[in-house]
Amino acid sequence: MNSNNAIKTLERFSDECIDCGMCQSSCELLNNLGLSPGEIARAINNDQIDAECIAAIQRCDLCGRCSQDCLVNMNPADMIKAAREVLIQKGRIDLSAYDAMLVDRDWNFFTIYRDTYGINYDDLKTDQFETLFFPGCSLSSYAPELTRTAYHWLQEQGMQVGFTDLCCTKPLDSIGLSAEADHYLDRLRALLDSSGAHKIITACPNCESHLRSVQLPNIEINSIYDILVKMGYKLNGTTRLTFHDSCPDRYNPKNPQNVRNILSGYPQVEMFSHGKDAMCCGAGGIVSMIDPELCSTRAIRRMAEFNGSGADTCITYCMGCAQRLSSISQPSQIRHCLEVVFDIQIDYEQVNQNAKSLWEGSQGEINLQHLAQAHVLPSRD
Repeated sequence: MNSNNAIKTLERFSDECIDCGMCQSSCELLNNLGLSPGEIARAINNDQIDAECIAAIQRCDLCGRCSQDCLVNMNPADMIKAAREVLIQKGRIDLSAYDAMLVDRDWNFFTIYRDTYGINYDDLKTDQFETLFFPGCSLSSYAPELTRTAYHWLQEQGMQVGFTDLCCTKPLDSIGLSAEADHYLDRLRALLDSSGAHKIITACPNCESHLRSVQLPNIEINSIYDILVKMGYKLNGTTRLTFHDSCPDRYNPKNPQNVRNILSGYPQVEMFSHGKDAMCCGAGGIVSMIDPELCSTRAIRRMAEFNGSGADTCITYCMGCAQRLSSISQPSQIRHCLEVVFDIQIDYEQVNQNAKSLWEGSQGEINLQHLAQAHVLPSRD
């Protein structure tokens, strides 16, 4: 979404939203604000937006749950992203709060995390390949052993696999920096062009959804869960499982069904909200940079559903969700699907401590200096 598209999106919501209140009934943020998406769009278009409304726009997790009730088939999350973009251009949103999530810079949260804890994948990177494994920022940062195991498993299936630790740019898009996101995506386009690749395999539903929405000509995008199902993976166990479905998969039932099929040999129960009605884990919308307490509150609500489900373990298939939910859960309550598939246990307590320690002590001073001196990466190396 460039600036013109953002303006057009606001105009569309201004004209087509019927202010019925259905989305407000399913979204606490909109309900508390007392405004419909159309009213928000009109306020921005007329330069009548106030601080309370801007604060709400920045605290939307972009989960899309409210879109399920829309009588005119609109997704208010699209309006919120457009609103952020226009408000940034108008100087009404301060970008400095988002510094750590500006993934188009050489130093950002994920590159600093991997540098601090010695995580590097240069040995997996090759010049020519047919299929690119795209694990995503969270998996490649928080779970290097699992990332490597998944990569080698794909190789074992006879694929000529390349590897990248590039970001899919969803963080930039969520902030409202679509032009910066598209500029950074040129790095991925250049890698695909030079390698001769024609396929991407993702391990993150957010990466999969976002990469499908951008311009990557002649590139087929699949998830590793597709591959596992096609290979006939069905695992057995006695632990009672429930599933946290990721926000983008409310529009794509394939991943939720694939994960349940892969683990179909386990007893399974569903949380009250799942599938297209699933509650956000709290990590969506880059809200953690603005209101970390609100993110924790949302995660606590999700874990309350887990506690009421009767399940022993909550399975996610997004490492961002796993990290957020594990930060307020008991040990072993949260597991990533690939942990079960490849029999690797992630120490989430250590992951969360690592994230906290990133900005502490002498190393924290170095990391903060890196962040302050970060430069925007060129479109290609």
